[in-house]
Amino acid sequence: MNRKELERDKNVLVVEYEFDEREVEVAENRAARYLNERIELPGFRKGRIPKSVLKVRLGEEFKDYVIEYLAQDALKEENLQDLLLRPILVDGKVEDEKAWVKMEYHFEPKANVPEYNELELKAVKKEEVLDKYVQKRLEDLREEHALVEPKEGEASYGDMVKVRMIVTTDEGKQLRDEEYEYVLVEDDDRPFVKELVGKKKGDVVEFDREYESKNFHYKLELLEVYKRTLMELDDEFAKVVGNEFETLEELKEHLKEEGSGIYDREMREVLREQALNWLLQNVELEISEKTMNWLVDSAIANLKRDGKYDSYIEKYGSEEKLREVLQNYYVEQFKEEFGIKAVAEKEGIQITDEDLEKEAQELAKLWGISEQRAKVLVKNKEDIRRDLEWVLLKRKALDAIVDKAKVLELSEEEYRKAMGGEQEDGGNEEAE
Repeated sequence: MNRKELERDKNVLVVEYEFDEREVEVAENRAARYLNERIELPGFRKGRIPKSVLKVRLGEEFKDYVIEYLAQDALKEENLQDLLLRPILVDGKVEDEKAWVKMEYHFEPKANVPEYNELELKAVKKEEVLDKYVQKRLEDLREEHALVEPKEGEASYGDMVKVRMIVTTDEGKQLRDEEYEYVLVEDDDRPFVKELVGKKKGDVVEFDREYESKNFHYKLELLEVYKRTLMELDDEFAKVVGNEFETLEELKEHLKEEGSGIYDREMREVLREQALNWLLQNVELEISEKTMNWLVDSAIANLKRDGKYDSYIEKYGSEEKLREVLQNYYVEQFKEEFGIKAVAEKEGIQITDEDLEKEAQELAKLWGISEQRAKVLVKNKEDIRRDLEWVLLKRKALDAIVDKAKVLELSEEEYRKAMGGEQEDGGNEEAE
């Protein structure tokens, strides 16, 4: 077999293979054996059809089988790690005891990631966030521990009510008959709230609501009205919240620690998201138009096969626009996948069994199973393991970018303006 590279275009390699008489004969024998197992010809016993007869009777079809086997031989000579698409048999011919096969290989595109040491990311100042968090939690705790007592007269915003709710359909079918207790919050404009303001114990209100194009009738009977009194923020309040608190300052310190943990986790996610957005905007892919055209053509062929092509054309207006949308989708997916992999390779990031076990322990709580069972699933289920490896690789790669970037701490107002401006810029670019 002689191998000749015909073309190299970014991630695509086109190779032509030339096979001699002996190699062609071996492929013909394989094709003959394969066909003898599957076809019958009049005058010949099954499995006993001579190769020469198959070549005459089947003609070009027999040559196609030979070319397929030669293509398989060609693949054995190549290092096909990191293929993006399956190898494509572009052309082949058998002539004068020789054969030629042309193959096209689409490898994973190379992603060129700029340096990120000087990258600027933005975060809200921690102290400013914690101050607001503590105040919000204190107000929530005051609501939670409000003193409640029956109230004579009309219900007002801030009161708690106990109601009997009956829900029926237009046909009179009863769907619900239950009792509820809830607070009448002024900002809540649902009829369950605003229709009860000004009503007294024993009053009944009725109204209709539409949901998913169906009409439902609600009947609320006001069973009780309770006046709620919020406690003062003092040491006595702190003791009511929890026995471990002797003073209000102790409670505030506890809430601050609680908020600090939440801030660290959530702000880390915000910074990772900023790092990912930067990566998508700045990574350069070395990917051939041949690869993109193959992917888009295949996607459109699948839409036609599944009977969805016309609806997509109606949605986007033309096949040209649909092709543009599909190409942008693939480009964004590849920028993320191969950009993340490029950062991971640069930083020497690898996902170990220890990483997977630790993540399995965390996921066990979400999955509602034991930690041991979660570890077994991650170890034995290839799809789960592969997905989890990607999640961890992506997280570690984005953390590497965040850790090397400069994080600017801004006030909430400065942060909103900065991030709003970036979103507007991005939106304008997309519109253009």
